[in-house]
Amino acid sequence: MNFHHVVLVGLSGSGKSTIGPRLARRLDLLFIDTDKTVVARAGCPIDEIFATRGETTFRAFEREAVREAIAGPRSVIATGGGAPVDPENFRQLWEGNVVIWLDAPMEVLISRMEGSQRAGREKRPLLAHGGARLRLPALLEARAPIYSQAHVRVETGVVRPEVVVTEIIRQVRPGQARTRSAARVIASPSASARRGKGGQVGRARD
Repeated sequence: MNFHHVVLVGLSGSGKSTIGPRLARRLDLLFIDTDKTVVARAGCPIDEIFATRGETTFRAFEREAVREAIAGPRSVIATGGGAPVDPENFRQLWEGNVVIWLDAPMEVLISRMEGSQRAGREKRPLLAHGGARLRLPALLEARAPIYSQAHVRVETGVVRPEVVVTEIIRQVRPGQARTRSAARVIASPSASARRGKGGQVGRARD
């Protein structure tokens, strides 16, 4: 599979910022988290951008972060959950790159986000009204048609991060995967909303 960047997409809690650095190390690429780029450029956390400047300003920062990442050297790029919804972001992320949808059972996503929020590690503006249990299923329904256009879909709910990384490498560079993987790839676009509980990939902050 020929590609320039490896792009990770998926909902908050799917493990993009957990899997991304590990995948970058295995592929000998840089790792870029577009949310971190936004925070650095804005000079404040994402929830503060939403509260003081609004979502429109955040999305403008996000588009610039995506443009900068795509224009840069070959990297593993972890995107914000809503980034691919923007048509310009979608075009840039999909054009000449391999896009990986990191997915997990809905109960796992909810558990991760609620745990992070209780511990004060996460403040996700789009999950603030109604909480993760109410908002995440709605976000999945809205974004699944976009995520489902990824080249590869990998489940992250019940396997260790290194197993997920190996499965991604097996899909994009078949000769480079060095360890046996048990990750399940490709599921129906609506399966996340129906699946039950599973284990954790790690402390996801995306």
